[in-house]
Order: sequence, then structure tokens, then C-alpha cells
Amino acid sequence: MSSSKDPVVPLIKSGYARVLVEIFYEYNHDPHQAIKDSGLPPDLFDLDQEFLPQEPMKKLIYLLANQLGITQFGDILRTAIRRKAIPRLIGEFSQCKTVKEALELSQAVFLYDSTVANVGLETSHGRTWYWCKRKVDESALFLWSEIWAVLYAVEFISVLTQRDWLPTQIKIQSDCADVYQSILGNSIQYFVANERVEWLIDDEVLALPLRISPKAFEEKKPLVSWHANFTDRVFTSLLPYVREHNLTLEEAAELLSMTPRTLQRRLTEERTSFRRIKDNLLYTVAVDMMGEQLSLTHIANQLGYSNIAHFSRSFKRISGLTPKVYQKIILSLNDEP
Repeated sequence: MSSSKDPVVPLIKSGYARVLVEIFYEYNHDPHQAIKDSGLPPDLFDLDQEFLPQEPMKKLIYLLANQLGITQFGDILRTAIRRKAIPRLIGEFSQCKTVKEALELSQAVFLYDSTVANVGLETSHGRTWYWCKRKVDESALFLWSEIWAVLYAVEFISVLTQRDWLPTQIKIQSDCADVYQSILGNSIQYFVANERVEWLIDDEVLALPLRISPKAFEEKKPLVSWHANFTDRVFTSLLPYVREHNLTLEEAAELLSMTPRTLQRRLTEERTSFRRIKDNLLYTVAVDMMGEQLSLTHIANQLGYSNIAHFSRSFKRISGLTPKVYQKIILSLNDEP
């Protein structure tokens, strides 16, 4: 049975990785090696609403930053967030009357695209801070994932107010204020090594009426009904990788930012195993590929089976039908008018 102690698998919509890659193409930079080295799925451009583990996204940001340098990457990152990332969700704030209402709603909205969104608005000693709580780690990836969060909030409030907004003070969790000065300038006062990232927002800005261009609205997507247990979250996070990777337990654990032992233990607590999840993943992807009219030989090779007979036995063990019978009976039913 799942409990409140379940580790939350940090997931983010694959569309955000595409946002970065698309902007890099526009600036005539080749991100292919960074995509490969980050561990993102090779078919990234065919994905949008699928959830991915956050760790490869952090690696992508880090690798692209090293490729370009701080200042240039900061400019590209702000452009990607403003032009591509924020329009994905901005329409969800259409019923808000003021900037303050939008910021108060943002926690619920951001959960559309990330399982670990943790933001809020707080007033203390007459000053109002918009905050974001993130898990701190000592890796080189943390700084650039923090920079993404800081720039996202700056661009988000700029879109809400239709002005180039910058806070007068920012609290950060890292101790790298010089990096932020290179990207956002020296007009901001930075406080380092805090428990949360926080942006100071003037009352005048909070009271501004919302000014979102109708062109920024996208069709509302239903709020994600979060997976009831740890097993479901693991399945969702690994699904985009199965089509191109014969995932091992160790590789899956790395994607989920946990040890293989912890992953095995948590799955055992929910009366399942990595093998069972992998079987279900392979079955799901195999069915999708059959629906695309791909040959069984191609599917078997793509999913890492040594031969079609091995694939057929595995498929039958999971579904009760051989792939050929499944194609003949199940898929033909779907084709009927």
C-alpha cells in the first residue's frame, strides 16, 4: 500500500526539453550531442506531453550552458522561456484579475507540467515574496536548474504585467550570485545560500490588472490526475525511454535519481518488481508500434530482443496472445468502422 512516505519521482513534460532544443536551432547551434549526453530519449522531437524524469532535463541545461557560456546561454534561456515555455500554460490564468491572483494560483497550474512544483506567495514584515522550494544537491547540475527556475519566474511575471519586470531583491539557494549578475545584471540585490528561492514583489506590481494577450492562450488541458502510487509514477517516467533503450535496473534507477536498491525496495513494498514494470512498458510500446504498422521484426529489434521468437514469447507471457494473433484480432477490431 502506498504511503505518505512515497518518494515523489520528479517528472517534467518533455515539451520543455523541446523548447530549449528548438531555440538552439533558431540560434544556429547544434544540440544533438547535448541531447545524447543528457540521457534524453532519442525521439525527443516526437514527444510533447509525455513526462520525463527531471534529471536529464537538468543535464541538458547544464551541457548547453557549458557549450555556449553563461551570458549567451542566459539570453537564449530567457528567450526560450518567454516565447515557448510560458505560452504552454498562460491561458490557465485567464480568469485571474490581478498579478497577485495569478501567483496564488500558480502552484496548481504548474502541477500540470511538473510533479514537484512547489511555489507560493508569502507576506512577511510588510514585504511580499514569491517563493519556490527546491531540493538542494551538490552537483554541478543544480545551479543551472536553479537558474531556469529564477528566469522562469522573472519572465512569467513580465508576461503577466506586459512589462520588462525585474525584482529588486532575489534570494537564491546556491552561492553563485556572480552568475546571476552576468545574466540579469547588477541592479538586483542577491542573497545566497537560502532555504528557498524568493523574488521580492512590490505591492504595486501585485495589484496590477492581468494583461495577457489573447494570442498567448492555448487550449486548456485537463489537470493531470497524479498517479496513485509509486509504481505508476515509475512507469510514467520510464515510458519515453523504452522505445530506444533496453533499460536495465541500474539505468532506470539513475533516471529516477535513486539507487537500484531503493528502487527495488519501493517496488517490492507495492508487490511488484522492476521486471514486471519493464514487461508492461515493453508491451505498451510494442502495441503502439504495431498500431503504426511496423513489422514484428523491426519492433523486436527496436525493443532489444535478440530475435523475433524471444519477443513473441515475452509478448504472449504478458498479454496471453502472440504478436501475430494480437495484430489479427485486436488491431483489426480497431480498424472496423
